[in-house]
Amino acid sequence: MWHRRRNSSAPDRAATSVIDQGCGFEGRLTFVGVLIVNGKFQGELISSDTVIVGETGVVQADLRVGTVILAGQISGHITASERVELRQTARILGDIATPVLVLEEGVIFDGHCKMKRNELKVLQTNGEEPRVADKRAQII
Repeated sequence: MWHRRRNSSAPDRAATSVIDQGCGFEGRLTFVGVLIVNGKFQGELISSDTVIVGETGVVQADLRVGTVILAGQISGHITASERVELRQTARILGDIATPVLVLEEGVIFDGHCKMKRNELKVLQTNGEEPRVADKRAQII
């Protein structure tokens, strides 16, 4: 039985959208929640949330998202406000800008990476000299 959703202006952050194997999409896609790409996508992805590209996923796009988890292939530039995780089977041709980068052994990455400078913070402790906290890329 279908239930009518009450008028709600708040997006569902728990929503999951899927472009599965055998499916393709071309254009500009904005989304809320998690987007899983196991098929093909070409264009532009925009969200403050998470995109997961599975091992069979092929993306030819520029991404401006919160988090990217990549096990497939991306040709394009990634700008992630939170983090980028490149799994062992990941292949990327393009530049990455993110405060946190996680690389597993076996990743193929042809491009440049820019770690945003706003991670450097001066920490003041009681009676001690100020210390600088430097967050660097995690390599697993």
